[in-house]
Amino acid sequence: MAKFARQSILKFAVIVLTVGPLFTSCLKEGDDTIVIPLPDGKIPYSVIPKELQDSLTNNGFIINEGITPPNIEGIYQASPFNLHYASDDYENLFYNLTMTFREQKRRGMITYAERQRDTVEGASIAAQVIGHDSCFTMYCYQNLAEYSNYQILWNCRIATVISGTMTPAGIKNYQYAYILLDKEATNNFYYSMLADTNTFRIYTDGDNIATKLL
Repeated sequence: MAKFARQSILKFAVIVLTVGPLFTSCLKEGDDTIVIPLPDGKIPYSVIPKELQDSLTNNGFIINEGITPPNIEGIYQASPFNLHYASDDYENLFYNLTMTFREQKRRGMITYAERQRDTVEGASIAAQVIGHDSCFTMYCYQNLAEYSNYQILWNCRIATVISGTMTPAGIKNYQYAYILLDKEATNNFYYSMLADTNTFRIYTDGDNIATKLL
């Protein structure tokens, strides 16, 4: 039994995920894995550095820490999806954001995907949910891309954070933030549409709740 317990702890302590070529800048040379640290109820500085976490919270973003998050599985829509703060002083109107959370595990791992319109899609890598009671924060890396006739117009790698309070109707006090890490585009026009690297933006839902669709 003791041997089995030690093996179980080791399995939980280090979780290794295989990732695609776009994310090789996160990896050691010659490596093809990301090592996820054992969750401690906080966003690791290896995912979002301390100074960027401080910038988010100083501009009104709430990070709900803890190792007992609520179950957040479901499909939700932030509508209207409003820009609250942009470190690059960007201003614009934005399309509604649809978010899918699924396969939440007891240790906090979860699968996340998002969509704007029918052309912009994001898929998570190493998503994790933390929090306490009904309050949560989900963080992950994402590969975000826009398509036209099955061709990629641009793609970027972002760190994404979503916070709120779970209710039967949806995510109350909904907040969404991203930090742009890398970007690529098929031409200069699409490249110029993307935020500068290492800038961040914070969004909220205009009626303070991301509605649960499913």
